[in-house]
Amino acid sequence: MKKIKISTIIFFSFFTHCTFSQTIEVYKFERFPAKVLNVKKAELNYSSHKLGKEYRTEFAKQYKIGKVDFGGHFIIISWGAGSGLTLGAMVDVNDGKIYEIPLNEENSYRGTYHDNNNNIFYKQSSNLFICYSSKTNEIYENNVDLKYYFYQFDDITKKFSLLKTKDKTVKRID
Repeated sequence: MKKIKISTIIFFSFFTHCTFSQTIEVYKFERFPAKVLNVKKAELNYSSHKLGKEYRTEFAKQYKIGKVDFGGHFIIISWGAGSGLTLGAMVDVNDGKIYEIPLNEENSYRGTYHDNNNNIFYKQSSNLFICYSSKTNEIYENNVDLKYYFYQFDDITKKFSLLKTKDKTVKRID
């Protein structure tokens, strides 16, 4: 019986560490904490940002089913913009206002398929936002050149600040 209890404790400790203590290129999400709020979603304010009008259907669909997944009280809304590019915004569940997230051709373009195209990272309880662009290495075709972008969101100014960029070459994952 003691072996089962100890095994269970070890499993849950490992699971909790893997789930909540993710590190990407030396940045830990828990170093950028955000208090998670449990509030009823406000009505979506499409006119608070030009993207709300432009991508109204996408916002309506994703906001309706979405749960807070960034910065304690935001829902990330993203969409494919063609040719391996992802764009997006986030909605504050407190007031329904839309804010742009730092995704553009430079930092989120996936010129090479890599890691199931999961190139955007964020957590419900953190203000850290990470993305990377990818392209085939010019010398070794089986390698991928990644450029990581690390941003911190300031909940007072509602702006993202670039903390750092980092280049890395990895083996292609198909």
